[in-house]
Amino acid sequence: MTRKRTLATLAITLLPLGLLLAPGYAFAAETIPQPIQFSHKIHATDYKMSCRFCHSSTNKSQFANLPSVEKCMMCHRSIATDKPEVIKVAQYWTGKKPIPWNKVIDLPNHVYFPHKKMVNAGIACLTCHPGMDQAGTAVQKLEFGMGFCMDCHRKKKVSIDCWTCHY
Repeated sequence: MTRKRTLATLAITLLPLGLLLAPGYAFAAETIPQPIQFSHKIHATDYKMSCRFCHSSTNKSQFANLPSVEKCMMCHRSIATDKPEVIKVAQYWTGKKPIPWNKVIDLPNHVYFPHKKMVNAGIACLTCHPGMDQAGTAVQKLEFGMGFCMDCHRKKKVSIDCWTCHY
């Protein structure tokens, strides 16, 4: 009886660890509500805008910044000004308020993921954000467990030392 209980406890304990170490996998993406229904498809695919046009700090920072209202208004002072979502952007602009975007991808605090290292190494945005160029509002399509990152590091033959990514 004790052995069965011990094996069951071990299996329950190790299952979450196995999920963390498994290669990245798709999961049911949850759509996070946003104040503006921004279309990545229109901007990235239809108009062929680079991700870095809006997410301009990705090659200089740990974080991929969200664009400011000013960045949006660079184009939308004169483009699609009659569209409901652009009207909302203009309201934030005239109210001198930032757009309160809701975070879609949030890594644990103990993980150090510098976007700048990935971008400067030539890793394409769609490697970790597949389908984003076809998306309406942003969705997280992959689970960023340790296995996902380790898989990529091994394929690219870069460091798998723990301190590379963990504080």
